[in-house]
Amino acid sequence: MKATVTLLISLLFLISCGKSSIRVQNNLPRAVLKNVEWGGVPLSSQLLPGETSSQISIWNDSYYDIDLPASHPLQFYLELNGDRIYLQTKMEYRLGKKQDLLIVVEDTTGVFNPLTVAKQ
Repeated sequence: MKATVTLLISLLFLISCGKSSIRVQNNLPRAVLKNVEWGGVPLSSQLLPGETSSQISIWNDSYYDIDLPASHPLQFYLELNGDRIYLQTKMEYRLGKKQDLLIVVEDTTGVFNPLTVAKQ
């Protein structure tokens, strides 16, 4: 019995030590970010100005099918003054093993609409 408990605790410790986490923060003054994703991982359904998403844990054997380290752009809908546009960051954000990543979206963040860019 003690060996089983020790084994379970050891496995939980190994799993928790290998995970990484990711969050996103909306620093746009009047804009709402919706359906925020990184590499297909949903980070938040909605972020009001000044809000930070919950921490999402990712590890190599997790539900999200991402092998760390990985680099992906942030994708989201931006709502401002009643208009909505789909955007993607020009920069890719790298999440390494055992890393905590905070992505901050602000007015200097480079973005584009991938739906209007011709594929080359």
